[in-house]
Amino acid sequence: MLGRDRCGLQGEGHASGRARAGLGGGLTRLCLRPFRHLQWELSVHYAPSVFEKYSASVTVGSKEVTLNLYDTAGQEDYDRLRPLSYQNTHLVLICYDVMNPISYENVLIKWFPEVTHFCRGTPMVLIGCKTDLRKDKEQLRKLRAAQLEPITYNQGLSACQQIRAALYLECSAKFRENVEDVFREAAKVALSALKKAQRQKHRRLCVLL
Repeated sequence: MLGRDRCGLQGEGHASGRARAGLGGGLTRLCLRPFRHLQWELSVHYAPSVFEKYSASVTVGSKEVTLNLYDTAGQEDYDRLRPLSYQNTHLVLICYDVMNPISYENVLIKWFPEVTHFCRGTPMVLIGCKTDLRKDKEQLRKLRAAQLEPITYNQGLSACQQIRAALYLECSAKFRENVEDVFREAAKVALSALKKAQRQKHRRLCVLL
């Protein structure tokens, strides 16, 4: 999530923000970790925690935008603790694994209700992760052995429309496909929301005066 208290403009041509990402089972880290310490690397091992923080810099137009990414744990054990970190957020990234139908179902069953309850009015971006596995023969074999299929792009788009997210994007952290685009587009959504909030605040001040 991108936080309201941390996402103000910080000088000409520069902005920073706070983003929250959620995915059942904590798999969101596979999407976010290539940005940790601004290095291009993928780590598939992690120690479960309530949330981890990463920072990423992307360029949007003439602005360099710093995203402070707070990766929340999705396990049920953290359901009561996780909302404590939801305050002051500008953008929610809801991620799911395209090879895991349960994580896709959780977008509507778990994450959308939770986000709308604790982050009402905060824009969302839905992200389908691990898209490289759609062509992985072994992963497909395992999935089809359970009479399941990968989540398609159109299914992701449908979920995006149902939760009224601003965007639906897909990426593969393993092959670094579209990862930069995900955060660049997320930054655009966050900046747009910030500008809208600032205009509304200015109008309220004018009315009071």
